[in-house]
Amino acid sequence: MTLPLTIFFIALAAITAVYSGILMTFVFGLRKLKFNHYAEQKKWPSVSVIVPARNEAEVLERTLNSLLAQQYEGDWEIMVVDDRSTDQTPFILAELQQREPRLKVVTVIEKNPPSPKKNALATGIAASSGEIIVTTDADCIYDPMWLKGMVSHMSQDAGVVAGLTIFDLPQGTVPAWQKIQWLDFFVQNFLAAGAMGLNHPASCNGSNLAFRRAVYSKISGWGKFARVVSGDDVLFAQRVGLETDWKVVFAATPETIVRSLPVETFRELMHQRLRWASKGLSYRGSMLAFLFGVYFYHLALIAAPIAGVFNPASWAWIIGIIAGKTAMDYAVVRQGCRIFRQERLLPYFLPFAFVQTFFIPFFGFAGLLLPYRWKGGWYRTARLPRTMSRNIWRIRRFVRSRRQPESTLP
Repeated sequence: MTLPLTIFFIALAAITAVYSGILMTFVFGLRKLKFNHYAEQKKWPSVSVIVPARNEAEVLERTLNSLLAQQYEGDWEIMVVDDRSTDQTPFILAELQQREPRLKVVTVIEKNPPSPKKNALATGIAASSGEIIVTTDADCIYDPMWLKGMVSHMSQDAGVVAGLTIFDLPQGTVPAWQKIQWLDFFVQNFLAAGAMGLNHPASCNGSNLAFRRAVYSKISGWGKFARVVSGDDVLFAQRVGLETDWKVVFAATPETIVRSLPVETFRELMHQRLRWASKGLSYRGSMLAFLFGVYFYHLALIAAPIAGVFNPASWAWIIGIIAGKTAMDYAVVRQGCRIFRQERLLPYFLPFAFVQTFFIPFFGFAGLLLPYRWKGGWYRTARLPRTMSRNIWRIRRFVRSRRQPESTLP
């Protein structure tokens, strides 16, 4: 094996060891969650549950019935924001509102807001009155004690409480990519929980998020990120951690888990992951550096077997590195599944591990370059540095010119 290739594999093995160590810190953070404050409130604060809804007629009634079954001892309200729906959503809301006084509805007037979900949430928050704001999505179901469980984690020094969201697993036969999607989504969420256990709010999910109105007002809502299409959850939590003295904590008790519906087609999955990745450039510097490190690490893992094709002597290195990484990934995923009682996802681990090797760098970089479709519109969140964007545009223009047939003189 050549010297450059030997150096490459030694470096890759060292990075794998560092990667494994970082994963173990997430497990340590998960275990610390059991020490989170969880107690009965002396006086239960008023709560406003904000539900943005755009063309959610098929699932909205199911979600609202689940919300209305909440057993919360303080004053609370449900504020549904009809975000320019063109289906039967307004009629369903009008019918439910007639028989449910706790349900309130507000309609988005602005035609083309730059960030539709943030605009809908801001509209709902402005029309609500609760001391605690709880955000969720219109395609979820909840434990009857969900709201009480989330508020119970709001200790005196906590400004934001994040909860776990998982996908519902339907009965019967489903495509293999759906099974991988379920585990992937769960892993993202429990790793975010582990980071919060270490007092590092790296990520969270807006379908299961509670925060004080005072915190929202203190940092002016989404601030400079108000026009970023996604990030109503993670960018908000990161700003709270950086700009205030309030803590961001994670609720790990079973009743605080929210169940959401997964996307139904592979095309929708692609657009969903592009949307999630597109806000990467808005992360704080340390988080951005960490993510790019993870992207390049997985690119190196992809390159390793390619190098092995031309140098068979390197296969011992390749097998050892990949086996070590896979074993550590499994140990961490198994621990997360045990903590949140989701062991039923473990049989999908091997295909998940294989697919993730390619998907992590692909979506990490594609989210910065490609537009995505969401709620009937096309968006592009990331904005590359001007010099890079100009060079990419020149390359695209050159490629297009080469494809055009040369003109001929008469």
